[in-house]
Amino acid sequence: MDIWGTLIYALDVMLKTILEYLNVNRLIALTFSFLMAGGIATMIDRRVILKYFGPDTPRLISYIVAALSGCILVVCSCTVLPLISSLYKRGASIGPITTLLFSAPAINILAIFYSAAVFGWDIGFLRALYAITLAIIIGLTMELLFERGKKKKGKIFKGKIDSISSRPWYQTLTFFLIQLLILLTITASPKFMPFLNIPVYDGILTKHVVTAVLVLILAVVVKKWYKPEEIKGWLLESYTLAKMLFPLLIIGVAIAGLISVFIPPEYISRYVGENTLFSNFIASLVGALMYFATLTEVPIVKTLMDLGMHVGPAMALLLAGPSLSIPTVLTISRVFGVVKSLTYLALVVVLSTLAGYITGIMLG
Repeated sequence: MDIWGTLIYALDVMLKTILEYLNVNRLIALTFSFLMAGGIATMIDRRVILKYFGPDTPRLISYIVAALSGCILVVCSCTVLPLISSLYKRGASIGPITTLLFSAPAINILAIFYSAAVFGWDIGFLRALYAITLAIIIGLTMELLFERGKKKKGKIFKGKIDSISSRPWYQTLTFFLIQLLILLTITASPKFMPFLNIPVYDGILTKHVVTAVLVLILAVVVKKWYKPEEIKGWLLESYTLAKMLFPLLIIGVAIAGLISVFIPPEYISRYVGENTLFSNFIASLVGALMYFATLTEVPIVKTLMDLGMHVGPAMALLLAGPSLSIPTVLTISRVFGVVKSLTYLALVVVLSTLAGYITGIMLG
């Protein structure tokens, strides 16, 4: 095949890969992931979360908040770095800070639900669980190594912050709970929720009917409880996130198509086709050094799995990829210093390797 024939073939594969990924269920899941992320950005007071990073906050609370708040504070690694720098300079301990640094890109709403939509809820759930667990282990280790016995002083925020939202708690809870149910329903797999995948009529499944009902309930709730300017702000923020991230997702899917064209399956099988510590280490190291824009790791890993990548190394790549890259390491080295940054890099690679190996044993 000549070069023009190869290019035409590659473009054809890229287009088919994009169309395959953008099926109805994934588009619905992505739409409500963006809506939920937009709601978090506009209706949740981030200062309520950030105040728990202060030096006077009990460590247990700081670590739990840091590990879980990634889905509230940020949606990608590029936005977490300035926040990390600001909090660290204001007196936050390196432990909770590195916990947030690892968990934020890996546990955001978009990444988890898109992972579930593509890989299934077994991998989606494990990815979220690992992100929380490994983030806390990394933070505790960093604090033990570099700040044991030290007492930092500083104020993260001045003033009093009482509520996470300006409206009654039950309204905020209902707003997000309905969207969460929509995401859980539309991403439900036949393996785990067969009752939601029963055919109703001409390709329409029970989960599509349930999703439509939930969307109607959400519309009624929003119309009744929220002011027009609040709805406008929510939709505008969701659109802004989609406009920023959706093109990156398409690029990631296109790259996945190119990988299937130019990387022979035997290469994948040779290096990451089995669940060994070495293959998981290779996947983790590659993920830690490469740059993955938010969501792009999902289609790329899916393509690698289709080419023969074992589920263990796939999980290692999913964990290390979004949390680290060479630009990230260079940036945090200016905040923490070279030694602390390289230690953080080593912890991410080692723990992602072990998590991938355990996943391979469980799901392989």
